[in-house]
This record gives sequence, structure tokens and C-alpha cells, in this order.
Amino acid sequence: MIQTTTKSLIVNQMRAENCFAYLIVDADAREAVLVDPRADRVEDYLRDLDGRGVRLRAVIETHTHADHISGAAELRARTGAEVLLSARATSDVATSRVDDGDRVRVGGHEIEVLASPGHTDDSISLLVDGALLTGDALLIGGAGRTDFQNGSPAALYDTLHRRFADLPGDLTVYPGHDYTGRTHSTLSQERQTNALLRLTERDRFISTLSAGRQPKPANMDAIVAANIRGLRPSPRIAVDELATALRRTTPPVVVDVRLPAEYRAVHLAPSLLVPLDQIVERRDELPRDRELVLVCRTGARARLAAAELAGFRTRILEGGLVAWQEAGHPVVQGKAHMSLERQVRVVAGILAGAGGALAAAVNPWFGLVPAFVGAGLVYAGITDRCGMALLLGKLPYNRRGAEEGGTCAAPAGGGTCAAPVAETSAGTCAAPIGPSTR
Repeated sequence: MIQTTTKSLIVNQMRAENCFAYLIVDADAREAVLVDPRADRVEDYLRDLDGRGVRLRAVIETHTHADHISGAAELRARTGAEVLLSARATSDVATSRVDDGDRVRVGGHEIEVLASPGHTDDSISLLVDGALLTGDALLIGGAGRTDFQNGSPAALYDTLHRRFADLPGDLTVYPGHDYTGRTHSTLSQERQTNALLRLTERDRFISTLSAGRQPKPANMDAIVAANIRGLRPSPRIAVDELATALRRTTPPVVVDVRLPAEYRAVHLAPSLLVPLDQIVERRDELPRDRELVLVCRTGARARLAAAELAGFRTRILEGGLVAWQEAGHPVVQGKAHMSLERQVRVVAGILAGAGGALAAAVNPWFGLVPAFVGAGLVYAGITDRCGMALLLGKLPYNRRGAEEGGTCAAPAGGGTCAAPVAETSAGTCAAPIGPSTR
């Protein structure tokens, strides 16, 4: 958790996996604005607000999210806060709309809205007392991908190279995502090191992002639809309560809605695997005379499943399987499926190490092996086409899980929101052009 304080205004960064939410607090006025909240962290936000003794005035979404369920609808229902989205967003949740140049008050301070289309057509950034909250418009070492939700490489170019061009370099950049553990940067640092900000030629910028082909975030259509209409709060069950309930004569039925590869790696027993994308077609397999406890990794996908199971008695495991394991409750451990990205790293490391060793011990010509591997990785970073990954993908080990796809919500590989700029962001919510610089 990162917290910055300027002139009694607090910008508190809260991480949930690869996503960031931001609580902006005017301590003197005891008012707060929450940016990009996740549904599976609503209780954490409310505890934070209560601990600070502040009122949530508004929730601001930097765009319609495709990789996680928004907590905006539940926070509106539970606190009465306004929900603000771009004037270009399609939303049944928003109570007000904002556009470029608008200002949102929090206590005695103002948050300036900057229209930042590109990742999506409804993207906005927020300028807050020396900080720039960029959503997915600008990530550390990269930017949001532009291949879904009316994204546009041309619009992203205009955002990064025109709309942000006159902003001071000492602004602290707070992104909406990061996939390698980083938390913030500065605009001047990004101008020096971010491959997309250094790619100033418009046509090349557009062609580079247009060439990238990435899998969509898993369950993207369901998540976007849920964020547009808003999900009502779902009944929850705490992990200890579930542990007790499972010892009863007639226990609830635990329904795991994760991907098969995730289930094979670790699951709660006894449980029934019904992946989220099969929940509608398989709902007749579920008993109507018993309570269903829906389980996923953290609770977000379970909420989507609950919305599809009207007429059933459902509760969501609070905190998901993560909370269950942290509480020390038993699970069935299986064999995790290593993602293609990790396999490429392992194989590349082995080849480079072996080539270097053979060059020193046998023949200098073996030094071409690590050079060849390195050139292949650079090519993959630039074009988002990795020959080694294609070859590895044909192995039986990988073809068993081919139907499972990948996601940002479930760590089994696959794609989310970043345009593949960094070697660590390929196949995520992030754009494709070279190694990360921070």
C-alpha cells in the first residue's frame, strides 16, 4: 500500500493482485473519492473509510473494466456515493458523467478529468495535486492494449503524445495495473524509458499496436456486461462458517467456477467444478433444494456466477480460495499447469546457459546459441509473435489445457489489459514492443 500526502490531500494506493484502486482523501473535510474499486475488495474499502472517519463522496471509474468486476454498484448501494464515468461510457450504474476538463471536488480540493481514449473509448485520467492517475491509458513501461472495447491505437497516440505532452514531468504516475510489482513512476521517467512514449512517429506507433494479437481476458464479455448493468451485492459466507457448515449432516454444495487448470492445481473438497462460462448451460445439474456456495480464487467470478443463478439459494465464499487457504483450511493439491510465458523463460534460460557453457568449454561458435535466443526474444517483444511459444504450445502437456485459455482474473496464462510492450506484460491488459525499462 502506497500513500502520498500533499496539502492535507491523501492519495492512498491499494493493490489487489495486478489491479490498483486509489482512495483520495481530504482529511480536513473528512471526504473521500475512490477510483477503480474492485467488487471483491469492497469490505476492505469500507473498513479503510471507517478507520479514517471519512465519508465516501464519489466513486470514479477510469473506464469500463474488462478484467475484473467493479465495486462501484455495491459501494453506491451501501454508502450513497455518486458514481462518475466518462460521458462516452455505457453504464446503468453511473449517477453522473464527466468529460475532459471537468473538475470533481473532494473537500477543499479539485480532481481534474483528462479524456484519455485509446485503451477504450471511455478512458479518462485524473490529475490530483501532483499525481496523475492514468487508469490503463499509461502503464509503467507500457500502456493499455487497444484491441477491444472500441480501443484505438490512433486515439492512444493522441492521448500519450498530445494530451499528456504539456503535463509537467514531475507528476507522479499512478497506473491502473502493473504486472511486475511496480507501484508508481514519474511522467519524466516514463518519457525517458517507456517504449510507447519514445515511439513518436504516429504511423509506426499505430502499426506497432495494430500488429499485436492477444487473447481476450477470460470471461471478458460477462465482466463488461456486469460492469455496465452493475451487480447487486451477493450474500457471502465467511471461510470459518463454511468450514463448520461442511461438517453438517446436510452441508451446502460447493461449486467451483474457476478454470479446469486452476481446479486441478488446488481445490476445496468436496466441490463440484462448473466453470463460469458453462454455468448457464449446466445450471440444471445443480440442486435447487440445497444451498450453493460459489467459489473462485478471490470471489469476483463467483459474483458473476451468482448473477446467472437466479432461483437458486447461493452464497459467495468471502475472499475465495485465497482466504480459505490463508485461514489454514484443507485443500486438495494437484499439479499446476505452467504458463507458456514461464515455459519460454525456462527454455530460453536453459538454452542461453548451455550455449554459454559450451562456448567456453567446447567451441566459441556455441556462443551463437544465446545470441540467437536473445534475438528471438527481442523479436517476440517487438512483434508479439514468439516462435518458441508456438513450438511449446504443440506439446501434449500444453494441448491438454488449450481449451482453458488464460486470464487476468485467474493466473493461468492468457490475456488481460496491457498492450504487450514489456516482456512481462505480453498476453495481459498491457501493448507489444520491447523490454520493460523499470
